[in-house]
Amino acid sequence: MKKQLLKTAALSALLATGMSGGAFAEAATPGLYVSLGAGMNWLDDAESGGQTTSFDEGFIINGALGYDSGDISEMGKYRLEAEISWSENDTDNVSAGGVTLNAGGEVEQFGFMVNGYWDFLPGERLRPYVGLGLGVTDLDQTLTVGGLTASADGTEFTYRGALGASYALDANWAIDLGYRYTVVNADNDDAENHSVLTSLRYKF
Repeated sequence: MKKQLLKTAALSALLATGMSGGAFAEAATPGLYVSLGAGMNWLDDAESGGQTTSFDEGFIINGALGYDSGDISEMGKYRLEAEISWSENDTDNVSAGGVTLNAGGEVEQFGFMVNGYWDFLPGERLRPYVGLGLGVTDLDQTLTVGGLTASADGTEFTYRGALGASYALDANWAIDLGYRYTVVNADNDDAENHSVLTSLRYKF
């Protein structure tokens, strides 16, 4: 009888643990954090002077230092961060006057952003979020067509919208999967980026 009671108690404990595995016992606390991420970047076609330039899919890496407010209401918490990022997309082709030519070169973007996020579902391991960012991007482009190469560079105002979800591995570590729409406000034509990144975040 005693053994049966112990088995029943152990089974109940396991069931309770499994049912509560999606949530923390305590709300998130405030603190500084660092994050590193990498992913894919898609750059929309650029149009200028009757010419359209298309790009291959590229990659992006980023790092950030931020502050996590901890859960401050039933709606969740906010995060503020300073971020640096670097992306590269190779040039695919150039079209003008109905003629399309293969092209070489690339677009490199080195960004400095201040981002703000709101994380929903306080106390849960899986937390969706939305975010906005402002900053500047150092954009460097080279284009090679028919053996001729042209280049341009500049530092431009940049803005961003973001959404995604993070999963807390424990009280300090979290993994993040997110989408970001980033626009570099260039003189001739905006550089519109669509990025999907996976990041690892550590809160002190």
